[in-house]
Amino acid sequence: MLIRMTDIGTQLTALLTVVGVATGGLLGSDSDTSKAPAPRTALVVDASAARDGRELVDPRLRSVEADVRLPRTATEARTNVLYFDSLGYRVVVAGPEATGAAAAAGVDAVHAHGLSGALKAAR
Repeated sequence: MLIRMTDIGTQLTALLTVVGVATGGLLGSDSDTSKAPAPRTALVVDASAARDGRELVDPRLRSVEADVRLPRTATEARTNVLYFDSLGYRVVVAGPEATGAAAAAGVDAVHAHGLSGALKAAR
C-alpha cells in the first residue's frame, strides 16, 4: 500500500478541523451573550475619610469587592475618577475632593456620604 504525504496531510487537516469545531461547540454552548456583565465598581474616597482612628486605611476597605483609590489631593482624585470612568467602571465617590473631581470632570459617579456610604454603594 502506497501512502502519499499529501493524503496524510489532508486527513490530518480534516481531523483537526472536526475536532476544532466540536470543541468550539462544546465550549461555546453555555455562553449567553444576551446578558452583559455588570460593570466593575471603583471607590474613590478621600484619604482623610478612609482612615480609622490611627489606621491610615479603614480595615473594611480591605474586603470590599471593588477597586479602591484613596486620593490625597484634588489632582489625584481627578486622575482616579477619570481613569476608572474611561475603563467603564461604576465609580463611587466620597469626600469633598473625590466628589468635586467627579463633578468637574463631568463623570456620572455615585455620590456617597462618607466611607460607610461608599461601602454600602459598592455592594
